[in-house]
Amino acid sequence: MNEKANNTISSCIIQAFTGIPFLIAAAGMILALVIGGFPAIWSALESYKRGLLEYGVHFDIFQAAIQSDAMCLLLPVFSTLPFTASFQEDMDSGFVKNYLPRAGRGHYIAGKLLAAGISGGSVSAAAIGIYYHALRLLLLPMEKRAAFGITAVTYGQDAARACVLFFCTGMLFSLVGMLFSIVTSSKYMAYAAPFVLEYVLIILCERYLKSQYMIDPREWVTPTREQWFMGDLGVFVYLVMIVLLTILILVIVMIRRLDEI
Repeated sequence: MNEKANNTISSCIIQAFTGIPFLIAAAGMILALVIGGFPAIWSALESYKRGLLEYGVHFDIFQAAIQSDAMCLLLPVFSTLPFTASFQEDMDSGFVKNYLPRAGRGHYIAGKLLAAGISGGSVSAAAIGIYYHALRLLLLPMEKRAAFGITAVTYGQDAARACVLFFCTGMLFSLVGMLFSIVTSSKYMAYAAPFVLEYVLIILCERYLKSQYMIDPREWVTPTREQWFMGDLGVFVYLVMIVLLTILILVIVMIRRLDEI
């Protein structure tokens, strides 16, 4: 990869990770987790008044938070904040006309896709990791010692798997938002479309397509169906395939839009 490509891609990624929207998204995601896990935390604190908590309560609260309605509804919103609307904003402002000759069309597209996908996934995974470690710091001193054969390694591995699935789902929502914003020529669709899409998929799965669990976004981050082939690994492969398909469609759409300039 030449220096021009490196500079273009790195500048997009730096812009995505250092902007105020990324910090707002991370804070919002953590707040959603706090809201989702608050009833369980409150119950644990009340139980602590009567004695030490059972070992593993911190992980039970973690699971309750990532499975909560608050997290489910806000994930597609906050994962799109860092960089999803960037391409359409460049088109609307006319900035792309001046920048494209210096960067090159292929490098520009690669930079926008990588920055949007990675930032959307990273803000989701980072919030999950921060929340889990905060729970450990808060609740482990209140818990009994682990029983024989039980270690923190298992909980840590499960939390890491959750981070990976949230990363993939956040990346998917970010790229889907970018796709809708370009197709509709509206930067606001970058934020609204993933939320609406998730809501529609959940309704379809709950009311009409109950057996089609693979289209349920809640299954992407917290798989509960034993039908998933290879468990969490199967969910990961499934999400990666959808992400790659979305990227392919995005490349085609973005080339067509740039050809119109």
